Amino acid sequence: MQSSQSLRRIVILGATALILGGVLSRVHFESGSDRTSPNPLYAQEPERPISDMLRIWPMFGGHIGRNMVNLAEKGVPTEWEMRKNEQKKNLKWVAKLGSQAYGGPVIAAGKVFVGTNNGAPRNDRDRDPKSKKPFDKGVLMCFRESDGKFLWQHVNDKLRSGNENDFSNVGICSTPIVEDGRVYYVSNRCVVNCLDTEGLAHIPPAERKEQYTSDTDAHVIWQYDMMKELNVFPHNMSACSPLIVGDLLFVVTGNGVDDTHTNIPKPDAPSFIALNKKTGELVWKDSSPGRQILHGQWSNPTYAEIGGKPQVIFPGGDGWLRSFESQTGKLIWKCDCNPKDSVYDVRGSGTRSDFIATPVVHDGKVYIGLGQDPDHSTGISHLWCIDPAGKTGDISPELVTDATMKPPKTAKNPNSGIVWHYGGLDPDPKAKREFIFGRTMSTLSVHDGLLYAAELDGFLHCLDAKTGELYWRHDLKSTIWGSTYWVDGKIYLATESGDVYVFAHGKEKKLINKVEMEEPIRSTPVVSNGVLYVMSELNLYAIQEKK
Repeated sequence: MQSSQSLRRIVILGATALILGGVLSRVHFESGSDRTSPNPLYAQEPERPISDMLRIWPMFGGHIGRNMVNLAEKGVPTEWEMRKNEQKKNLKWVAKLGSQAYGGPVIAAGKVFVGTNNGAPRNDRDRDPKSKKPFDKGVLMCFRESDGKFLWQHVNDKLRSGNENDFSNVGICSTPIVEDGRVYYVSNRCVVNCLDTEGLAHIPPAERKEQYTSDTDAHVIWQYDMMKELNVFPHNMSACSPLIVGDLLFVVTGNGVDDTHTNIPKPDAPSFIALNKKTGELVWKDSSPGRQILHGQWSNPTYAEIGGKPQVIFPGGDGWLRSFESQTGKLIWKCDCNPKDSVYDVRGSGTRSDFIATPVVHDGKVYIGLGQDPDHSTGISHLWCIDPAGKTGDISPELVTDATMKPPKTAKNPNSGIVWHYGGLDPDPKAKREFIFGRTMSTLSVHDGLLYAAELDGFLHCLDAKTGELYWRHDLKSTIWGSTYWVDGKIYLATESGDVYVFAHGKEKKLINKVEMEEPIRSTPVVSNGVLYVMSELNLYAIQEKK
């Protein structure tokens, strides 16, 4: 990223080894008080039936396979009105956020968690005492699910290194994950945080060890500083949405280039790590792709059991997918998702890309599209369906046989795991653009034999999930940062222009509605317990069909 204007446009979950000796930068804050004692801020919150508790959306993608599909919810609204000077419709509540919001929302434990900045401070200490202007900070906010009441926040100061590692006003880009009374996320400071979902109000003041200790601040269980402990150098921001499997917490560290956009200051620092979720101790790490990082690393890991083999999938900053044994970090397979003759250009005009989107696993197949920093605009891209079952090593579609040639000489890979590919150059000379599929920041929705994929440039594609055949395409005529979201037989998709489109699921295109919200939306609408949540840059809207 090369400008403040562009950076506010970035965005987008059994240990076998332990770190011995030394004092880790992981910090423990666990109090002697009963962690499960009630928080007085929630005193009016009603009990909820177990059936409702199962209908949660606790992480990016909702579940460890990251597929943007919700099969639990019905009766989701397709019409609502929230604009000023208009008659409100199906608006349950609205909560003010900062001036930019990219993390979340996720819904669990009767609460909604959102990553934003300090554009609208909840505590006067977070304002300049003279000018009253907000200090620039990263903020994770927690609201009550039932009525949107603000409960608590985790406030993070900015890094002293500035925009190179922690860009101004971007705030928290990590979508948190919630499990068993804990919420985990990566802050703007490149720190992995484990917090108590109940906040700090139930901890006696004398036992509070956090930096900020009011009743509406966060109760920190542990923290792991990836810059201090692992020498990670994040480019502009830290954005990973962590993943939990068993006792392990998986995190993409964000290691990247410096502000020259050509130098990687810490090539040996890990790009992917596993922590013990209970203690924050490092279990294993991997430094791929090392010196091959193109820019930043802003995607998220995915977990699946494919062909009977449990594995965690890491989308690397070189455009390679890598799969590891989740317990040990041993490489299982890897796949280059760029053609071998592709070339990266720091100005955005190149043909090689990395990942902003998150890998999706459905029916034993891995699906993902390539993308770049949105400041680089659109360009040629590729969407892949990969079947890695029973395979190890390099499962890319082709292998380089002579790297001295320009472009390199290649041959088909007999060990390839590719099922199908969509994208590349459009052979139609009358096509409006030269490529079939453009760069994407969006994670996919795969259901009922269909795949929905959105592009940064505003196109929505509906494909056959088994063959990659195109059924239909629609131009939304606006930049798309968020992902498609399948729920209740419909596809929801938001745009930077502030519109939410609702399409009917199916092989034939049918637009049900276009809701104009008039606030930039750079996130994905999600549903939990019958409520549709739409997070704009400024507000979080809870939308429910009025009965």
